[in-house]
Amino acid sequence: MTADSPRPRSGSAGRERLMFLVSLVMLLLLGLVLPHGGVSEDVSTRIWAVDSVRWALLACWILIVLESLPALISWRRDDARSARKRFLLVLLLPPLRVALSPHAPARWLWLPGVGWQQRDENLFHRLELGLAIPMLVVAFLILPVLVGEFLFHAEIESSPVLAWTLHTLTSVIWLAFALEFMVMISVAPKKLQYAREHWINLLIIVLPLVAFLRSLALFRALRLAKVSKIFQTVRLRVLLTRAYRIALLLNLLERVLARYPRYYLALLKAREERKQAELDDIRARIRDLEAQIARQENQPPTSG
Repeated sequence: MTADSPRPRSGSAGRERLMFLVSLVMLLLLGLVLPHGGVSEDVSTRIWAVDSVRWALLACWILIVLESLPALISWRRDDARSARKRFLLVLLLPPLRVALSPHAPARWLWLPGVGWQQRDENLFHRLELGLAIPMLVVAFLILPVLVGEFLFHAEIESSPVLAWTLHTLTSVIWLAFALEFMVMISVAPKKLQYAREHWINLLIIVLPLVAFLRSLALFRALRLAKVSKIFQTVRLRVLLTRAYRIALLLNLLERVLARYPRYYLALLKAREERKQAELDDIRARIRDLEAQIARQENQPPTSG
């Protein structure tokens, strides 16, 4: 990235707006299709069985890839490497197109409501602060979902309307987390570091996808009548559901604590002490291994 990266042409905002909507539709469809645990998994299975939903997801993916493809051949030479990286990211994870554009100059991205912005630390912190309250509200939606599944499991299981309502609400929660993660990782200067630091958010997004893939494996197992594999798959899906709920609650706790700096500071200091102790242990092991290697290298060879 160069410091004098030119501002994108004003007419390019229309294309970015369109691709943002296409990517948002793809995320919305994924949120509805993916199982999110509980009795609402049957709803996601029925949605996935609808051919139009599958074709719509495929159409979104093809449109995003075809729209991004010209960036590989039309981009100016000094930004070609950056454009190729962004194209590969969009190819592997099409919903990233909500904010990550292979066509834009390397330091620029388009966001709804604010237009073209330079991707830097200032924008990152502005978005982080701006999304804090809305995402806290979304995180609190987890509580009625969990209470409903725990207290009214039988009623939800026997009522298609309640099951659809619960699944839709959970899908909205997933969509909000996924959209926030896609935007923030697009803005983050160090994307891998952002993913590591926000692993709970990533877990919330990925776990339903893993459960969905296991669901497909479950259907294959049913067709092949392999009972042992069916039980293994069901058991794994239960574990994934529990892990998903734990991740949601951890994220909620983190966001609530962030609103109370004194308590959050105490939590972070305790975390720092644990990390420091772990780091000291790693350094001690490194010194021991280095000393062991040095002794072996300085030991005179034995005569045969």
